[in-house]
Amino acid sequence: MSLAAWYAPRGLTPTYVLAASETELMFLLHAKNEYIKEQILNMKTAILAAFDNDIAKEVAEHYG
Repeated sequence: MSLAAWYAPRGLTPTYVLAASETELMFLLHAKNEYIKEQILNMKTAILAAFDNDIAKEVAEHYG
């Protein structure tokens, strides 16, 4: 049910998620976990960049 709650604001209805096959559920779970990992990395990078000018410059070069 928590997976359905996660995807509801992202455009997938709870009905769709609850009716998904086991393979689809594994895909959705993996995609959710990858999204969370990426967001954590982005937040860490932003915090480091806020405290260190050299890192801020590197981040700006990398992400624009």
